[in-house]
Amino acid sequence: MKDIRIIAGRDIRPDAAASLALAGYGKDEASQAQGKALFAELERPVRQVVRPKAALAFADDGQGRMGLYAVLTIGAAVSRQSAMYVARKEYSEAVLFSAMADSCLFSFERQLGEAIRGLCREKGCGIASRHEAGVDCGFSLQEQAVQAVEAGRTLGVTLTEHHMLQPEKSMAILYELTDDPDVFHIEHDCRRCGNASCALRKEETQEEYIRCPKGMRISRWLRQQGYMDSFPCGETGRCGKCRVRVAEGTVAASPEDRELFTPADLAAGWRLACKAVPSEDVQIVIPKGNRGVLAVLGQDGDAHEADAGHSYGLAVDIGTTTLALSLVDTTTGRTVHTITAANSQRAFGADVVSRIQAAKGGKGPQLRKAVCHDLQQMFHQMWDTYPQAKERCLKAAVAGNTTMLHLLMGWDCGGLGSWPFYPVSLGGDWYLWKDVFGKSDGFSSQPVALLPSISTYVGADITAGIWACGLMKPEETTLLIDLGTNGEMVLRSEAGLLTTATAAGPALEGGSLQWGTASVSGAICAVTMNGVRPKVRTIDSAPPVGICGTGVIEALAGLVETGLVDTTGKLKEPYFRRGFPLATTLDCEQIVMTQKDIREVQLAKSAIRAGIETLLYEERMTCEDIDRVYVAGGFGYYLQPAKAAAIGLLPPQLVYKTAAAGNTSLAGAAAVLADEAVLDDMKNICRHADEVILANNDFFQSAYIEYMNF
Repeated sequence: MKDIRIIAGRDIRPDAAASLALAGYGKDEASQAQGKALFAELERPVRQVVRPKAALAFADDGQGRMGLYAVLTIGAAVSRQSAMYVARKEYSEAVLFSAMADSCLFSFERQLGEAIRGLCREKGCGIASRHEAGVDCGFSLQEQAVQAVEAGRTLGVTLTEHHMLQPEKSMAILYELTDDPDVFHIEHDCRRCGNASCALRKEETQEEYIRCPKGMRISRWLRQQGYMDSFPCGETGRCGKCRVRVAEGTVAASPEDRELFTPADLAAGWRLACKAVPSEDVQIVIPKGNRGVLAVLGQDGDAHEADAGHSYGLAVDIGTTTLALSLVDTTTGRTVHTITAANSQRAFGADVVSRIQAAKGGKGPQLRKAVCHDLQQMFHQMWDTYPQAKERCLKAAVAGNTTMLHLLMGWDCGGLGSWPFYPVSLGGDWYLWKDVFGKSDGFSSQPVALLPSISTYVGADITAGIWACGLMKPEETTLLIDLGTNGEMVLRSEAGLLTTATAAGPALEGGSLQWGTASVSGAICAVTMNGVRPKVRTIDSAPPVGICGTGVIEALAGLVETGLVDTTGKLKEPYFRRGFPLATTLDCEQIVMTQKDIREVQLAKSAIRAGIETLLYEERMTCEDIDRVYVAGGFGYYLQPAKAAAIGLLPPQLVYKTAAAGNTSLAGAAAVLADEAVLDDMKNICRHADEVILANNDFFQSAYIEYMNF
């Protein structure tokens, strides 16, 4: 017998402010006074006829996923009473009475929260998101929900011929499930709602107030509720990115708080979420700039039509910061569409070393769950856009660095973090869909290729880049650079392929900087100097929220060129202590480039530059011998080579030889889908590529120190 839970509401009361807003009363004093008087008159009649009742049941959502369906009603008597007012031509009473009934329905849904949480505990699941018919999905949801909970039998709720619920004051909801019981996103989200004219719509404000429970680390609570998912330092308290302000209640200051914040900041309630464990329920404020870090990256590239008669595959690039997914027409070899999203593993640290340490510390299953959930969401998004391609999707191919592929597969990362490095596998094989991504949407036994890696720190993303850029052709001497946290690079010469990787860290992607952020709306992406005054450009021309990788390079180049930073990397006064101001956020905070930030960039850029010089030294070559330089990844699209040369990241001789190569990792995965023989070509690349280990290379150590200066 189907498990359907019937729940009755308790002491449901209409909310005065919500009722008056729904009924269209103005905010002026006279309108409010008139509305409140009528509200007081109608409150008793409303409570007398409201009969709140709900039915809940777990069922398939029609796409191969389990969801929790709920149908709520406050009974038919409400509509009859409202109709009676209309019959008497008491229109003001009818309108407000109906609005008060709506308010009761909304209050009833909120009251159901604890019952739903209990149901989820029984099933060992959580709530990923809430969907409501007519709000963020179609009215077909109402038919599905009525069938799932047998609403006619359990509640007396039926569907009209136009698929509307009867009684009128009823609603149907689908709660999308997640296998993480700590995630519980049960509230209506106005940001996802298409009803822009709703009287109860909550617009985004400069600050967001959130209630946090006692006894739980605030960072954990924020991550579970979907408010904050980026902790670049792995919640060690070093980066200062998870700043929040305690607006109500008290939280003791940690040693890390006292190191980062001034006494005035501490007195104002500023704390690091990753170190804050309140001893009482508190209300906190998340700065707008912190929320900008969390924005999901938008769609990428031009979309094309999908031919229902063709076969398809999914190409996946798992980056440390960003995930990319392409739908590939394997019949024609053309990429139909590409979408990108942030990698939720950022919560465990901004770089691969942090994530290796987290995995070794027992968080490997959580890391795998995070990236698999991200990918499943992207798959669903792709199928929503191209439903005709879903049934014809026959395979997938995945590229990424060696650590990312280990975390995806749930492999032991113990051999990746220290010498001698020994991965569980370097890929290059085919696996079953369910063993890579987990079962979903009818996908289980489809083949998935993991592209091959060259070594522990020269991953499959670089193998794919070598193939995509044609580096196996001997006609040119070519340098491929992937500017990420690892700083991988490949030199192709007559002698063959020589590769290396250097631990550049997340500075060039903004990860370890005080105001660093991903490439999200509002991130400063370009900086020009007018004397000592900066002029900034942000992504989407949105209000500034932080500074991303290209903005970091251009800002520092400007400071070097104007003499505000000397050759050793020291900021001149009066900026040495407080940082150089670039822009102001909506919270009236200054986005600055600090002395510590500059040191972080120095470490990263000297590692990249020394790596380039080491490859040239090993092959007895100079920059003049290089015909072409490719910069891979999204970073390369916007990087100005002259600015990179100005801070010493690139040799000046290579500026006019440098071109953006795009996401070559994704391109390589797409090529494997179009022609499986490409996978053998990539294995051949791995067999013939030599690697320079920089950790014990004397020339690299010397060059690293030399290129620290500007």
